[in-house]
Amino acid sequence: MKVFPIVAIADIVIIIVSFALFSALISGEKRHRIWEKYISSFSRFVIYIFIVTIAVNVITALIVYALRYERYLNIIAPSIQSIIIGFIASCVPRRGVEHNKSKDK
Repeated sequence: MKVFPIVAIADIVIIIVSFALFSALISGEKRHRIWEKYISSFSRFVIYIFIVTIAVNVITALIVYALRYERYLNIIAPSIQSIIIGFIASCVPRRGVEHNKSKDK
């Protein structure tokens, strides 16, 4: 049996679980501030994601090689990146700019 579909499905599940977890643990106001500070500018977002991705991959590779699990690096690294994707997806604002809190009451 091929491993790729299993790993792909596992990564999708990790993204969904991390999205739900970060949405539940971090308040909406704090997630919105994170979005405005780091992610709202697309150019800064691309640069930050590039740097974070490189750092996470290097750290993951060092740990995996130290533990002698080299053959699983292509499974572990994308799984860790899926957690980052879930965090970024949870920070996306879910209400429009014109949304007024007084309308909800």
